[in-house]
Amino acid sequence: MTGSRKTSRALVGMLSALFLTTTGCVVMDTSGGPVGSATGPAPQSPPGDAPDAGAEERMARAIFDRVNDERRERGIEPVEWNDQLAEVAREWSTAMAENEQLEHQDVREVLGRDELEGFAGLGENIFTSSGPVPIGVAHVGWMRSDGHRVNVLNPGWNRLGVGVHCAPDGSVWAVQEFGRTVDADRPPLSEEPPPAEPIARPEEDGPSCE
Repeated sequence: MTGSRKTSRALVGMLSALFLTTTGCVVMDTSGGPVGSATGPAPQSPPGDAPDAGAEERMARAIFDRVNDERRERGIEPVEWNDQLAEVAREWSTAMAENEQLEHQDVREVLGRDELEGFAGLGENIFTSSGPVPIGVAHVGWMRSDGHRVNVLNPGWNRLGVGVHCAPDGSVWAVQEFGRTVDADRPPLSEEPPPAEPIARPEEDGPSCE
């Protein structure tokens, strides 16, 4: 009887792991954006505070806030919101969902777009789950991954845009686009993974697509 119970628990664990598939990776490019801009874009207000904000906006705002909670916990200057980076992130989260493929876009090509004039560097984190999960699952997954923490806790970034797509099949797709403006008064970008602990926001909660 005990063995059967153990087997049942193991099967439940396996099914849960298959259902909540989360993954992603990091890409960083610092080759410089379009020539001709001596100043970076001014920071903007993040979305998600309005009473009528949709689930995707609220999830994007929660990711943004959690990133800055992690940075403040470690004495790193927070990043500020950028609408252009958020639009890039939203477009890519939707494209990944439509293609059913978790993959990075060519960030060097993205960095060269006219709408990103004033940026000198770009970093990207991506995430997917096969089912609806609280956005804290994505955040904790990124924080527990060495490569993703390089972006979340990189002192060289000063802007961030987030895009979330809730697909009709229930899957969730999220993208973080970190940026460094040409006039950023920040330390150089680092590729060294920071320590995993402490995680300021370890709760796998928050808004979801449901």
